[in-house]
Amino acid sequence: MKNLTEINITSPAETALKKLQRANIAVYDCKKRGAEFIFCVKDKDIKKVFAIFAKPCYNVRVGRASLKNRLLGGLILRAGLVAGALIFAVAAYISGFFILKIEVGGSGGYLESVVCRIAREEGASLLKPFSSFDSPVAAGRILSLPGVTFCNISRRGSVLVIDVETGGEEPFKAVHAPLVSDVSGRVRKIVAICGTAAVEAGAKVSAGDILIYAGAQAGEEWIEGIAAGFAEIECSATAEYFAPDASDKSIAAAYASLGLQYGDIISKKHSVLPSDGGVRIIMEIEYLHKISINLT
Repeated sequence: MKNLTEINITSPAETALKKLQRANIAVYDCKKRGAEFIFCVKDKDIKKVFAIFAKPCYNVRVGRASLKNRLLGGLILRAGLVAGALIFAVAAYISGFFILKIEVGGSGGYLESVVCRIAREEGASLLKPFSSFDSPVAAGRILSLPGVTFCNISRRGSVLVIDVETGGEEPFKAVHAPLVSDVSGRVRKIVAICGTAAVEAGAKVSAGDILIYAGAQAGEEWIEGIAAGFAEIECSATAEYFAPDASDKSIAAAYASLGLQYGDIISKKHSVLPSDGGVRIIMEIEYLHKISINLT
């Protein structure tokens, strides 16, 4: 029987057996070894055996615990280890659902700060579940970065892996500087693909003002990166043209003389003043000036 405990007692076998018999304790596998009498009893009778042989003249001890008690004792002794292993297993399982690290690899590693910012903006913050991350949108935004030709987003355990490849026949060289306005006017549109917009649509700017910063704020930390994007600025200008007369042909020639210097003209008006040998056509125009950085 498996649930038997071995008892070793220093006593004549006959004496021990008589005491056990009087107490109605069944014994098994009896044998002698020197001065010791060895026998087995059921686990429920162990306390009775020790009570019967409680006198100092009997040296009684457990020789070998039953299989059940050995297993139970082993589990108790290893309770901390078992609990620790269980906690570790549960933690490892749960952590697989959360983002604990973001890795950016590939030839586009120099875009790491920008790529990580895009990932965070699309829900890939640390300790957030993978399910909150909009991978397709993030990949699309990363592919729109200057020089990026390939983007693959995958998951390795609790690590979000973003592989970014750049290049082509000629490697793209990013300009590590902010986008600075080269004209004065009013901002109609500002698009910051990378970096941080320094102005909003409708703001007045002067030549030399920063339009897009080369970096981004992450919590309380400013992360340096690159500026990539463009701005459309509404500007005004005045130009003169000398013509022999004020005919429609002369007016058309006056505006044609502006060429592409002023980009897309969105409004115009003119006045005519007499001059020696002809007229001066004074043109007042509103035009749209576009400026960009790190866009291929």
